[in-house]
Amino acid sequence: MKTSVVLQPSNAEMGEIIKDLLSSQKPSYDKVWLVSAFANAQAIQRIAPNILEAKARGANVNIVVGFDVNSTSAEALKRINSLGVNSILVHNARGGHTFHPKIYLFESAGKGAEVFVGSSNLTDGGLYTNYEASTRTTFEFPIDSGEYARFFASLEAYLKPAGSTAQILTSELIEILVKRGDVPTEKEIRESQAKTLKPKKKTGIPKSPFGVEKIKRPPILRKHVKKPSAKPKVSIAIMPVQASSMPKFGELLWQKTKLPASDVQRQKGNVTGGLRLVQSGWKVSGNFIDQTTYFRNDIFGHLIWSAWKTKPFSEKAETGFDVYLLGESYGVHQLMISHKPSGEAGQHNYTTILHWGDLAETIRELNLIGKTFNLYSPPPDQVEPFIIEVK
Repeated sequence: MKTSVVLQPSNAEMGEIIKDLLSSQKPSYDKVWLVSAFANAQAIQRIAPNILEAKARGANVNIVVGFDVNSTSAEALKRINSLGVNSILVHNARGGHTFHPKIYLFESAGKGAEVFVGSSNLTDGGLYTNYEASTRTTFEFPIDSGEYARFFASLEAYLKPAGSTAQILTSELIEILVKRGDVPTEKEIRESQAKTLKPKKKTGIPKSPFGVEKIKRPPILRKHVKKPSAKPKVSIAIMPVQASSMPKFGELLWQKTKLPASDVQRQKGNVTGGLRLVQSGWKVSGNFIDQTTYFRNDIFGHLIWSAWKTKPFSEKAETGFDVYLLGESYGVHQLMISHKPSGEAGQHNYTTILHWGDLAETIRELNLIGKTFNLYSPPPDQVEPFIIEVK
């Protein structure tokens, strides 16, 4: 057993450590617990692809979070719920008893475990920009198995909370908390913080004796569409991964046959970077879909949407997609969907695009012109990932 200290931002960023361990394959962690007092949407968005990657490998991922003192947003809870992992919300209805632990545990059967106990919440500040300290304990199996069992038992009350103060996170529970005013929106949290930090207009206040230390900002959330540059960057195609079996597809939500070059990175000139979500003759309950609302509201309406461009106005959201191309699995990818409300309705027009993101070069190399694109809902009893099949 080895113990070390993670000092953020001095020697590490907890966000990057968590992402690396979620995606680790040597060893591959099959049990994961993320326990945090607070969470915000951006932090969850940053680690969501890694959570989905671990989940796709068969890892049992558990998230336990609190929402006291108005520090966990409704958007964060919705994002956690969309991941389709075991999620518990903890709250003592009697005031003055804040759920405040921060524990991150990664266990690999027969190999070892990594446990972090410290101060980092599942927020951008907690994972990247705040001054935080966490103790990191590394266990090697089988030599440390007994010590690990005792250590795990000492944390179990927070890893597996029970009783009336612990509730399974569901969309219905989130709706109740929002209606009660128990969880604020991200906007409300920002406005509250801005009001608190606003300089007081008083005279005679001495200047602060404290200086400023420059701290690295969190990584920018991936943007999938980039303006062409004079020196194009080299793109690397993603190789297929071995799939033990084909996934359990959910409901077929939409199909597009005879894919054109513009949808699969093969048109001349500047590529669009995505697939246009149009009507394509698709019917629901015997009626042709209205592509201006079907994708934005019916299929992806539950996602967290935010403004993307102003002229013309467009918005964006991200979610996970389990991708299968020509019979091969390409794993789970976090892809962006953009929606431009000003787009005109009609068979040949579109308002919504699915952006290929890090799959763009792979899509181009496979030359999928003329193939059929199928979009499926997530597997039964899951809210994510959606499934893309091109064949």
